[in-house]
Amino acid sequence: MRFKLNSITPSEHLAVDEVTVKFKGRIIFRQYIPKKRKHIGIKIYKLCDESGYTCDMRVYLGRDSHSATDNMTATHAIVKHLTYRVEGLGHKIFMDNFFSSPGIFHDLDRRKMTCSVTLVQNN
Repeated sequence: MRFKLNSITPSEHLAVDEVTVKFKGRIIFRQYIPKKRKHIGIKIYKLCDESGYTCDMRVYLGRDSHSATDNMTATHAIVKHLTYRVEGLGHKIFMDNFFSSPGIFHDLDRRKMTCSVTLVQNN
């Protein structure tokens, strides 16, 4: 069965990333991230296709320790949650070094997806 969301089929290339939506109101999960352009807001993890369409998203509500286990980090759980609808369809997932780990690579490969990650060289 091919995954469809409102009659839109996601492209073969998908990206997992985090975005900050500017918000200065009062909520307990508002984030302050000094290195981002939007310093104060709501952090959202997204799965987007190459046209920019958001296929799935997850709002960060604070420390995500309940999804982390002994063999799975919190970022691994986020990637797994965002990509479960497209598993087995041969999609290529792109992400930055925040989400990368050997466990994620092995999990995506087992679920018939390939992965490409940007890396930062330590000096």
